[in-house]
Amino acid sequence: MSGSSFLVRTATVVVALPLFFLLIFILPHYNHLVLNIGAVLISGVGAREVEKLLVKRGIPTFAFLFPLAALIPAITYLEVIGVVSPRWSLAVPTGLVVLVLLRSLWVRGPQDLAPLLQRISTSLLVLIYPALFLSFIVRLSALENASLVLFFFFSINFANDIMAYLVGMFVGRGTKLNYPISPNKSALGFAAGVLSSVGIAVLFKALFPQLLPFRYPITALFGAAMGVFTIAGDLVESALKRSAEVKDSGEIIPGRGGILDSIDSWLFTAPMFYFVFLLISR
Repeated sequence: MSGSSFLVRTATVVVALPLFFLLIFILPHYNHLVLNIGAVLISGVGAREVEKLLVKRGIPTFAFLFPLAALIPAITYLEVIGVVSPRWSLAVPTGLVVLVLLRSLWVRGPQDLAPLLQRISTSLLVLIYPALFLSFIVRLSALENASLVLFFFFSINFANDIMAYLVGMFVGRGTKLNYPISPNKSALGFAAGVLSSVGIAVLFKALFPQLLPFRYPITALFGAAMGVFTIAGDLVESALKRSAEVKDSGEIIPGRGGILDSIDSWLFTAPMFYFVFLLISR
């Protein structure tokens, strides 16, 4: 990465961190309404980027699915604030899947049958990724001490991403893994990311003992698992981009690329984080 790109990426992080602090602690009203509106919008934009990756590769999908994807976190938020019952959070994704399957019946001739399997499978991907995973961030806003939980969640993800990037860029070039999905990933960067997640988990345990009622070894194991899932989320999105033969999923965020490029590391950690804290709260 060039020096100018590094500066742009650094500037983006400098702007993003206070913004997240504002959303989590200054604007927590109505179960973090502003943050969750962002999750809904990001779901729609992210689904659109998935659709574009597929189109870039020449893979057909059913049209105009990305606005429907945003319904998944939207209905989750309505459940969180008590407007609808929990069954709707199951009914909406199920209904969207059924809609895609029913859409497959709309064929005008034998020529429409050949790409049908691709259209169904890719359309389901557009609906589910990233919207279903982002809906768990919405669920985090319903937990006890939600602001602190959300701060912990984003801290552990940001620390992993930043440290893996910095160590990989400045000292890890000689340890590149040459992994086909992401050839520039390095062993040192991977280790730094996981260790930073462990460090954040242990730090939060020390500062807020009531937040993580585990012993320190379990806390460190939790942090390591979060670190691995963070990197796995990043690699999955890299696999999609490499398959589409593009560098970034979009051009919305300076120094980062598209929405998916910025949220990919959250997607697998959010469900894991939610279920762990759901068990703690019980």
